[in-house]
Amino acid sequence: MSILYAVLCGALQGACEFLPVSSSGHLALFHSVFGDGFKDAELGLDLLLHLGTLIAVVFSYRRDVLAIARAFFFAIGKIFRGRFGWREASSDEKTAILMIAATSPLVAAVLIKDKVEALSAYPKFVGAMLILNGAMLIFGGLIKPRGGEISSLGVKGALGVGTFQLLACLPGLSRSGSTITGGRIFGLSRDEAVRFSFLMSIPAIVGANVFGVPEVIKSGIGTDILPAVAGFITAAAVGFAAIKLIKRAAKKKNFNFFGIYCIILGLVTVLK
Repeated sequence: MSILYAVLCGALQGACEFLPVSSSGHLALFHSVFGDGFKDAELGLDLLLHLGTLIAVVFSYRRDVLAIARAFFFAIGKIFRGRFGWREASSDEKTAILMIAATSPLVAAVLIKDKVEALSAYPKFVGAMLILNGAMLIFGGLIKPRGGEISSLGVKGALGVGTFQLLACLPGLSRSGSTITGGRIFGLSRDEAVRFSFLMSIPAIVGANVFGVPEVIKSGIGTDILPAVAGFITAAAVGFAAIKLIKRAAKKKNFNFFGIYCIILGLVTVLK
């Protein structure tokens, strides 16, 4: 595996994990065109690329992560002492609980993991999902602006956003695009929908890495160290830049540009 190949994969993962254009879809298309000789090595490389994006989002939201982590343990202590009440809970305590609720639908992803991964081998399916992703982003831009905060989402709303995240397991559907649109549908402002989407990505990426490790070990592969490190660093750096970009875009406009891009790429993939 060349360093250039790993760096390109890292750039795609870092950008598309957080931009609402589907990292799985872009990586599937990239691997299908350029990666035929690296199928085994890609298992270890993809794991490191996800780790790079995890570092990017944790660093970008480090203050939120620390506050929510502390609030989570405080909430657990209150629950065991019988002193927890939703109305009296702090905003961070509510956010911690809502993140758990939003992540819970991903348990079903474990049951369909192999079937979903197999779909990545069909570029036309990926292209169709990219078209659907683009349409979803444009629809999200038509939702009447509302000023809801994460703490006001409610457990049902969090489960709804989590269902959007589960659907995004399909290659070509963006996790960030799906959850941001889901957040808007359930009443979050655009800024808060973006924030919740990125916070939700932390347990999702951690889970993907944890479940991916046994497969990498079982395959007995030896990913080249230098290319893997180059891809990891690239994914982290580009991921950090992508988060900055999408946060800035959320303050100024909708995501129609990304929607149109996905539709065009999907059409090219389906019709070629």
